[in-house]
Amino acid sequence: MTVVYAPALPTLVSRPPTGSGWVHEIKHDGYRMGAVVDHGTARLWSRSDREWTAAFPTVVEALGRLPVSSMVLDGEVVHLRENGTSDFGALRSVVGKRSAAVAFYAFDVLEVNGADVRGRTLLERKELLRGSIPREPGPLRIVDHLAADGALVFEAARKLGAEGIVSKRELSVYRPGRTTDWLKTKAVHRDEFIVCGYLVSAGAPLAALHLALDVDGTLRFVGKVGTGFQSVSGELLAMLKDIQLADCPLPISSRPKGRDFREARWTEPSIIVEVDYLEMGREGLRHPTFRGFRRDD
Repeated sequence: MTVVYAPALPTLVSRPPTGSGWVHEIKHDGYRMGAVVDHGTARLWSRSDREWTAAFPTVVEALGRLPVSSMVLDGEVVHLRENGTSDFGALRSVVGKRSAAVAFYAFDVLEVNGADVRGRTLLERKELLRGSIPREPGPLRIVDHLAADGALVFEAARKLGAEGIVSKRELSVYRPGRTTDWLKTKAVHRDEFIVCGYLVSAGAPLAALHLALDVDGTLRFVGKVGTGFQSVSGELLAMLKDIQLADCPLPISSRPKGRDFREARWTEPSIIVEVDYLEMGREGLRHPTFRGFRRDD
């Protein structure tokens, strides 16, 4: 292998770009993964460099059958509903299991047969994808793109119930890290946050989750979420109790105030949640809704 998976990251924008020179992809709602194939053996890696190979066996087996000696793909592992849309919440329930509903959607390629192709244009790399991945429905699929007006593509994605779109410059090379060659437009903001504590109440064993972001290695409190997790509250609460801490893991300057601090039960920062929200203001997340969770340890 000549290439290590180091993902390109899109920049979040409020509106998609217009004009020529851009293509647009529907943003799938799953786990961002790099797939590394080496002489019939495949491995999956998260964007935080954690191995997930054992989590999705049907995808890994299909990757191992690709007609290449080596390949590094960038994509998203998703759980598909019957109508073809992705279900983030259901994905967690099949981790480690064989499931026909799980698919890896490839949207870029970094290496093919030992050749580093990151310096080729996006459209050239997409041609390499089409020549390597089967077109019939199965565990491996290609993310299609549209060379159309970004606003029209975004509106169509919103009506489909998609999270948003990713717009990419047609002639861009693949650059690891945050880039303005890839722009992400969300119908609703959705991000990953770290659970650092929780609240209980008389009416609900799990009333809210305290959330934080890792900013240059330091946790920063961003508010709490109290809706959307009711169907998994028992499982989530059991996990939180297992990692409970005696002290708050947040720095003093970033701790919540009042009841949210006094009555909180603090935890190790090892559970990652996805949350929808309208905006992130000085007082924290506005109208947050829990969408799913995973362990990151």
